[in-house]
Amino acid sequence: MAHLKRLPVDQGWHFKQASQLNNGTASASFLPVGQFPTVAHIDLLHHQLIPDPYIDDNETKTLWVNDADWTYRTESVPSVPSAGLTPSSRAVLVFEGLDTVVDVYLNGEHILFSKNMHVAHRVDVTELLSSSKTTTGSSTLELRFRSAPAFARAEKRRIGYRGNETDVHFGGPERLFLRKAQYHWGWDWGPAINTSGPWQPIYLEVYEKRLDQLVVRQQVSPDLQQAIVRVKGLVEHAAAEDEVAVAISGPSGEQVHSQTVKCSDGTFDTSIAIRSPQLWYPHLYGKQPLYTVTVRLGSGHDTATRSLGLRRLRLLQHPLKQAPGTAFVFEINNIRIFAGGSCWIPADFMLPRITRQRYSDWLMLAKSGNQTMVRVWGGGIVESSEHFYDICDREGLLVWQDFLYACGNYPTSADFVDNVRAEAEQQARRVGHHASLALWCGNNEDYMLAERWGWQLDMDDETGPWDDTDFPARLIYERVLPAVVDELGGDVPYWRSSPYGGKTSNDLTVGDTHIWDVWHGKMAPYQDYKLYTSRFVSEFGFESCASLSTMLRAITVPSERHAQSRLFDVHDKGPGHVRRYPMYLAENMRFRMNPFRDFVYCTHALQAEALRYAYNCWRREFRGPGEENCAGVLVWQLNDIWPGTSWALVDVDLHCKPAFYVTKRALATVVVGMERTVTKPPPYIVTGYPPEKHALDLWAVNGTLATVHATLTLAAFSVSTGEAVALPGNVSAKQKVTLAPNQTTELLSRVAIPDADNTVVAAYLDEYGGDNEATATAKKRRLARWVSWPEPMRLLHFAPTLKVELQISDTGDAVLLTANAPAKGVTLSVDPVEGRPNAVFDDNFVDLVPDETVEVGIQQLHGRQIHVRFLYDWEQEDGFEL
Repeated sequence: MAHLKRLPVDQGWHFKQASQLNNGTASASFLPVGQFPTVAHIDLLHHQLIPDPYIDDNETKTLWVNDADWTYRTESVPSVPSAGLTPSSRAVLVFEGLDTVVDVYLNGEHILFSKNMHVAHRVDVTELLSSSKTTTGSSTLELRFRSAPAFARAEKRRIGYRGNETDVHFGGPERLFLRKAQYHWGWDWGPAINTSGPWQPIYLEVYEKRLDQLVVRQQVSPDLQQAIVRVKGLVEHAAAEDEVAVAISGPSGEQVHSQTVKCSDGTFDTSIAIRSPQLWYPHLYGKQPLYTVTVRLGSGHDTATRSLGLRRLRLLQHPLKQAPGTAFVFEINNIRIFAGGSCWIPADFMLPRITRQRYSDWLMLAKSGNQTMVRVWGGGIVESSEHFYDICDREGLLVWQDFLYACGNYPTSADFVDNVRAEAEQQARRVGHHASLALWCGNNEDYMLAERWGWQLDMDDETGPWDDTDFPARLIYERVLPAVVDELGGDVPYWRSSPYGGKTSNDLTVGDTHIWDVWHGKMAPYQDYKLYTSRFVSEFGFESCASLSTMLRAITVPSERHAQSRLFDVHDKGPGHVRRYPMYLAENMRFRMNPFRDFVYCTHALQAEALRYAYNCWRREFRGPGEENCAGVLVWQLNDIWPGTSWALVDVDLHCKPAFYVTKRALATVVVGMERTVTKPPPYIVTGYPPEKHALDLWAVNGTLATVHATLTLAAFSVSTGEAVALPGNVSAKQKVTLAPNQTTELLSRVAIPDADNTVVAAYLDEYGGDNEATATAKKRRLARWVSWPEPMRLLHFAPTLKVELQISDTGDAVLLTANAPAKGVTLSVDPVEGRPNAVFDDNFVDLVPDETVEVGIQQLHGRQIHVRFLYDWEQEDGFEL
């Protein structure tokens, strides 16, 4: 019997421009590719035929590449005899992904047409490769790619658009008619780079029989004492006597189960019970043991393996005790979790450049930031199973996966629906076994836009058909995709859209919401985030610049390195940013546009404060069983795709912004929070005075699964002098508190703040030392801290003698910070040095008060000087005069 042989077709590739755009820049002759897999932009950059579209205004200089046709060719396809063909063997070319509109030729014979970059293709080429003319040497494979925008426009004319031509965010409506990553048309965080080429591996398989459509799914019993693992699939070219061997090994490699399953009509389907399974948990809740399922066909025809974490997953939507609507809470192994995290955009426009290491760098940052969930946004791709999803399984990160539709009114012609159904089935089979997969979501914001643009959407009409309305895509989201998930999704739930639920798509009481009235929309103050508390915030955010070094890399012209330059605008795709930055800054803090480093710092501080406020009030609302008034917050966005300004927590060079550290602290297992409350409105007869906020509420969040006993300590200081301020006599400066597991505990209410407009209040939670005086006085681990400031910060006058001091610990792996008066947003940085990794700080953007030392861990300092800055430090440097 012949074993399956897989022969990579990754050598000898050349490319050539097949049109005359830009005077036929790359049309003269075939050139070797820079790598494989690849896309045209990568190869043009390799040969220095285009400037880097990520730098300066090179985006517009390279737009012609988006519209050109490209041909890829190799003459190194293995011949069948060299691959070991037997009389019963088949030879199949496998294309894991072609971007996007392409005709494929083998030895001049047309073998494939594809118009979907999200699907793989298998083409039987046995006869072509075994013909006499190919028996003595290699064959020629040619991929002729057509311009995706031009093809999409033709498809739009053929199918017909139900919209009005102006109701599409990002790119033209033609993008909706082609199954290609939608962000390639440009988005509000990145340029328009519409790639073309063989973006995924190509290989030749030679075999007699093979496994196909393997699906491994699991179901854990409500008492968590048993897991049922279902394994099913097909055998290509099966015979009546064929059988498959199914084995399961445990996390330590021990064999858990082994059996032989007969194939019936070329299919197999078996269910296996595992008693007392080792359960998989998100990383803040437990460990991530992984089982391995191995399926072998016959005596070595083919073998497939799947890694499997066993967990009971549910999406709960029960009525709430003291709030309208229903919960939206993920439950893992009977534990209701607060799903704090972020949204993920593709890590590059030129997707073949993304390596496993790059994925790991990003995802490990998310984990280090105490994030539990990553939402893969629908305008990109279903990410790599072997890289992205494997890492999430291993590290305990849950994944909310959108299907690949975003911000548009998609068509539903018969051929389009057939295409998307096949795509969904492939993607569900490809990644559906991963323990980290927590949700399939139908699309990003399509229902919300239907409401905005007035498309025909009757939320009470659950039956359809909707093909006579101007929003026919409900067929995809309410019929096609849920049917695929029902058949192939196992225990992973399906959700129609993000946002979705209730009487409107963005109903605060049902389902999930996208909160964009802050920054976008009516540009509400970020202090209004509390008014938008919803059951699950799956998207919200606030813009800021990338790190200074990344911004300087993006803008190479010195005279353009300021916030009012043309090149700055080019590197901020957010609409209206020229108005939004100064408005929000002017409302909240004194700021400087120049020098550029100060403006960058101010945008960082603004973003951090906005997110600090949002997480503070929203996580408070995870109050326990039946009171999960807010059970998840996913900030837009974790990562960046190019050097510029955006909503990212971490810029494209992996520099963490202050907002990253704010969210890290907000999502820690134990958190203490405070909110200043209104104590008195201004006199009705005057204007220009804000209401007084001279009292505060204080609470703590215990995200662990055990009761926490802690000591709460309060301290207050004058902003302008640094002197200690006595709290009211009825408030104990130190007290024991008990925090119930996995919920919020309210601690103090309406605490009066002396001289509130000039006083900061610091709260500390420390590990409880016990009632014994000797142990109680011993130093205990600090669990959480929070500093409450008067607002708006633009009215604050810091102590003229304010000094922040920094000392490196004796071990060299920590920075010790002190201040003689309250200091806001103390930020540490190190100058980048080429060839050396970035310095990594465990914390940053720290608020300091007197009488404490804050320790910040640091790695990879390599003797470099640490720079320190804080809010309004320029006033100390320059003086502050009217």
